Amino acid sequence: MNKKQLQSEETKHRIVEVASELFAKKGYNAASIVEMAAAAQCSKANIYYHFKSKEGLFLHIAELLETEWYRNWEVHKTSYDTVTDQLFGVIEFSTKQGLAHPLYMAACEFIEGHAEESSMVRKLLAAKIEKNRLFYEGLMTEGIVNGEFKPGNARQYGIILEGMVRGINETAGSMNPMETLELYKAALHVLLHGIVREQ
Repeated sequence: MNKKQLQSEETKHRIVEVASELFAKKGYNAASIVEMAAAAQCSKANIYYHFKSKEGLFLHIAELLETEWYRNWEVHKTSYDTVTDQLFGVIEFSTKQGLAHPLYMAACEFIEGHAEESSMVRKLLAAKIEKNRLFYEGLMTEGIVNGEFKPGNARQYGIILEGMVRGINETAGSMNPMETLELYKAALHVLLHGIVREQ
């Protein structure tokens, strides 16, 4: 990498850092490209060169955070002995990493404002849902193979789990993080053990 390329990468990294701070502080809509350029000590053209738009910049940050989440989870999951423990663990890990994250509100604002009007955002959200489904399907497959769960359709279980988690996330907006976590745990317990009383 030559000097010019290195400077370009440093500028890109600096833009991401200051944009993350501004999005967290002001929300997606209120944070402006002008402010970001001033804070990053670069021109607006620099930001548009690297990210095309404010939307593109936010999506880049979201992608970095998702990569970081999976990397951290790979380390964190080693503390669990069973798939059941992993399922409860991933819900707790996600709640603490997600709801408490400085960019959580900006992400909600971004999705609400762009999910319908932007085909690119819709495609990315669909890809995210599918990635989550595959993640849960992998856990359910592991549980079935090792005899922890009854034989069943791991793909269906993955869809159910993904839908459950996403649904709770969308309907628990007025709850604090601890209440939301307890709701997730209750839902997972129902999924794994049911609510029908044994005769």
